[in-house]
Amino acid sequence: MKKIIICLLYSTPLLVYAQDYSQQINSRQEAFEQIKSLIKNTKRTLDGPNTNWSKLQQHTTSLTERSKSLQTLFPSGSQSGSKAKESIWTKPERFQQLLARMDQGFQELYQASKNQDVTLAEMGLDKAKSTCKSCHRSYRSRW
Repeated sequence: MKKIIICLLYSTPLLVYAQDYSQQINSRQEAFEQIKSLIKNTKRTLDGPNTNWSKLQQHTTSLTERSKSLQTLFPSGSQSGSKAKESIWTKPERFQQLLARMDQGFQELYQASKNQDVTLAEMGLDKAKSTCKSCHRSYRSRW
């Protein structure tokens, strides 16, 4: 009985530690899902001279917020139970560059929406979307 209690006492901190990463994994998956949805809505909102600029700014503000949050949601050790490939943590430089490039595309989209420039908004959105695709090919595990 003493051995069981001692094992539980030593393993409890490990379980709590794993749950912390579980929360981060869920947060980053949610952020990616929201980005995916917001990109679709943003694409629909961009409508040449008929663009709803107020709505577009709301979308781009949300996109930049979600994008920024991702930069803190891949801490070392959080790969267990993740759908992401191990290389995010073993070789993080390229992954961080891609996150930064996606964020830059969203920033350009945001500035274009403030300036009501459809062409630049589309370019910013395309830049962010192409980065998403590149990142998925390199870092998303297939089930």
